[in-house]
Amino acid sequence: MKSLKIWQKLGLVALLMGVPVVVLIYLFVQSRNEQIVSTQYELVGVEYMAPLAKVIEQVPQHRTAASAILNGDSSWKAHLTGIQQQIDTEFQHIEIADSKHSARLGTSRSWAAIKARWRDLKEKNLLLSARDSFDQHTKLMADLLDLLQMAGDKSNLITDPELDTYYLAAALISHLSFTSEYAGQLAGLGTGATARQKLTGEEITQMNYLARQVSVTAEQMTRHFQAAIRYNGSLDQRLSPILTSATAASSRFTQSVTRDLQGGSLRQDTKSFLDQGNAVLSEYAKLWETSRNVLQELLQQRVARLHSERITQLSIAGIILLLAIGAVYWVSSGITKQVKAMTGLFSRIGVGDYKARCEVHGSDELGTMARSLNSMLDNTLVLIQSREERDQIQGSIRKLLEEVSCVAEGDLSKEAEVTADVTGAIADSFNFMIAELRQLIGQVQQTTRSVTGSAGQVSVVADTLAQSSEEQSRQILEASTAIEQMTAQTQQVSRTATSAATVAAQALESAQQGSETVTKTIDGMNSIRTHVQETAKRIKRLGESSQEIGEIVQLIRDIADRTSILALNASIQAAMAGEQGKGFAVVAEEVERLAERAAESTKRIASLIQSVQTDTNEAISAMEETTREVVGGSQMANEAGQSLQQIEQVSRQIAELVQSIHHASDRQAQDSVVVSRNVTGISEVTQQTAAGARQAAAAIRRLASLAEELNHSVSRFRLPEDSGVIAA
Repeated sequence: MKSLKIWQKLGLVALLMGVPVVVLIYLFVQSRNEQIVSTQYELVGVEYMAPLAKVIEQVPQHRTAASAILNGDSSWKAHLTGIQQQIDTEFQHIEIADSKHSARLGTSRSWAAIKARWRDLKEKNLLLSARDSFDQHTKLMADLLDLLQMAGDKSNLITDPELDTYYLAAALISHLSFTSEYAGQLAGLGTGATARQKLTGEEITQMNYLARQVSVTAEQMTRHFQAAIRYNGSLDQRLSPILTSATAASSRFTQSVTRDLQGGSLRQDTKSFLDQGNAVLSEYAKLWETSRNVLQELLQQRVARLHSERITQLSIAGIILLLAIGAVYWVSSGITKQVKAMTGLFSRIGVGDYKARCEVHGSDELGTMARSLNSMLDNTLVLIQSREERDQIQGSIRKLLEEVSCVAEGDLSKEAEVTADVTGAIADSFNFMIAELRQLIGQVQQTTRSVTGSAGQVSVVADTLAQSSEEQSRQILEASTAIEQMTAQTQQVSRTATSAATVAAQALESAQQGSETVTKTIDGMNSIRTHVQETAKRIKRLGESSQEIGEIVQLIRDIADRTSILALNASIQAAMAGEQGKGFAVVAEEVERLAERAAESTKRIASLIQSVQTDTNEAISAMEETTREVVGGSQMANEAGQSLQQIEQVSRQIAELVQSIHHASDRQAQDSVVVSRNVTGISEVTQQTAAGARQAAAAIRRLASLAEELNHSVSRFRLPEDSGVIAA
């Protein structure tokens, strides 16, 4: 450091003072480069999503046409073939985009699975049932939406740092696409129902749910678009009219479907329903295309702006460095020129050239000293008259040189003696020069101490900033870990909600089956009650008939008694008739035996009829009790049917609520993944900031060290204690 020249020291000080500026410019340019690369990634995502959005628009139209055909309306086959060809064309465009950007976006595997699913669906579409075709189309749409989400995620679109493009990208990827899919499912189910001219309870429930989902997601989409417009007013004129038209068409469609479902049937024909659904999808497709173009323009403008800012900052840094170099060169050249001129003057005076004069290069302290030295030499030259005088002058000069020789060693505490001879003016000039040097060296020492102190303070602040950044990075990492755990828990809740939705659907189905069974039981009980009542009536009539038979048997018994009396009378008369009455007596005996047998039979018949009447009365009582029990059972079955209907309604509401919870937990899981990814990005930026702060602290410590070296170099100049400046 001691061997360095003045201009070299000044250049080194300027270089060290410029190190923090260079570090800051480097960090700024690096930040701009990272933003440019990130924005270019986003442009790649927008380019990839362009043909993908076309397919997301056309697959729901293919689903509705296939639903109409499979439900009995074969007039849509030509339309189905045309849409299928359009989808094949867009698949080729996606294939080109995927081959170009798959390495950056990582979409190859998902895209291959989608192609395989589409080939299988295209080959077997019209061979499937209407429900299976609808489910296969829905699975294909789910894969396409997942691919769209992946492209937005990998290209940093969903974590865009500027609010207008962030809300616009979120509206496109997370809301507009799902709203369009819900509207497409609603159109597909309604088209199948109108073609079949029948609407099941399951379809009513599902269509009501889809209509609500369209309304909810459309409202969320509108809020995101309005947020983007609020942060960038120039988007209002381009997006608001299309957004209003799309939401109005969607609202009309869902309201029309909801009114029809409340009536229990769809009043539109297949063509009008399908046209209305396709009109909503077309409006959403226009909104998607316009929004995508606006997003692409905003990203391109951002890239151009970032390039311009980077060039501007580099230009400013270059100008500052050039100005610093020029200032150092200007200051050092002024000092060195004047010092060289004065050194040359002393050399010429040392060899006796008293006519030599110092060239003045400025009006600063050194220039004033050079002018004073020239005046001194002028006065000295006038006074030199003889050899003795010259010898005397030379002696005085030697004495003066001895007195000021300590200045060359850096001792500025001494001064030359001012005498009355010719060297007095020189001594006075030297004293003036020494005073100026004292002031200059003192200022340099004070400046170096100030620089050292400031550098120390800045170093402490930079260290504190680095420690704070490291602590912040550590806290952000802990928060990221907690968010990842929350994401895992949310995904577990989503899976649990899915299981609950399945169980709720099974409970609803079981309740419906139970309701049907109870209804059949009630019908059977009513039929049994009718048959029991008929049987009771018949048994009662049988009892009445048995009473009539009892009366007839009693009549026969009376006849038998009278016949017996008649036979007895005949026997008496036969006995009185003698021989002539023997034959009649035999007849009378036979009649009497018949009368006895008839009397005995009537007794047995009477006993049997009495037993039958007793059993009949008991059967009538039992049948009446059975009838009362059947009536009570029928009433209880009716109450059970009403309870099962209430259970069915509650199960349906539970199924809808669980389904809503399932979708909400899915969305929350996706948002948690996004938040975790954002926190990870913030942690990386914080770590980079901490690294930059540590580098800046190291550079500032190097600056302080060099300032100490400069102070050490200047400290060899000794100043008087009463000069007001203390040497370092």
